[in-house]
Amino acid sequence: MGYMVAQKGGCNDVGFTKKDLYNYFDKKMCDVIKDGDVVAALDYLKVKSSTNSMLYTEYSINSDGRLELLFGEGGSSRSDYLCFGNALVFDTTYKNNKYNYLLVIFSGCNHHSHTVIFGAALVSDETIETHKWLLRCFL
Repeated sequence: MGYMVAQKGGCNDVGFTKKDLYNYFDKKMCDVIKDGDVVAALDYLKVKSSTNSMLYTEYSINSDGRLELLFGEGGSSRSDYLCFGNALVFDTTYKNNKYNYLLVIFSGCNHHSHTVIFGAALVSDETIETHKWLLRCFL
């Protein structure tokens, strides 16, 4: 933006604001990622896992190549669960996002009575097999 302002001789002559420029590029990036959201998310998690040994992710792709299940826990989640996992809350939102996936949160309460997130997952259905898969990943 600074280069364009210098070329035009001032902010008023550019024809758009800094916020307009950010909005434009943000929309362009969303358009690029929209068709490959799953690929982008899995690539991101793969890179993060390679640099953070405490990040654990697991996912399942169906026969159509669509994401069915995605589980993740990171940082101190495992040690928090070992310390504070005597009571585990398994909470599910009901398809409250643009992909109609369920968000599953594994949480508990620490010694300060604060909520601690042990792990999270996105799932496409609520079958018994899905819940078994989630618990295998979590435990």
